[in-house]
Amino acid sequence: MKILDVGCGGGLLTEPGGSLFITTINKTQLSYALGIVFSEQIAGIVPKGTHTWEKFVSPEKLESILESNGLSVQTVAGMLYNPFSGYWHWSENTSLNYAAHAVKSSIQEHPAPAEFALKEETEELRTETSTNSGVHEELKK
Repeated sequence: MKILDVGCGGGLLTEPGGSLFITTINKTQLSYALGIVFSEQIAGIVPKGTHTWEKFVSPEKLESILESNGLSVQTVAGMLYNPFSGYWHWSENTSLNYAAHAVKSSIQEHPAPAEFALKEETEELRTETSTNSGVHEELKK
């Protein structure tokens, strides 16, 4: 899993003040129930296998990863989808989906490049998901 490999191009995240915006799914029982069980298996809103539980990440874990790579989290906001209107709405509730905005710090606290700092996180995720071959294939990408 390469959380910071978002194709920013031109080294945007190496520049002090560079912004990163992320939207993702929180790792909660509710997000599992609605994101995987309901939307994939019961309602068929999205194809089975669209979501991978092991890749869901809590706001706290994401903030830790970002900060360890020299980014400062500015904002975290919940996002709710209304299937009747087809629109997303901002919310204080981050238990399902959320967005985060982080800014590259002006002082590099970790002299190692981000790809080395992320290696430990990737290895941790590989260990956690070693029994799931589909996740293993995703991590190899």
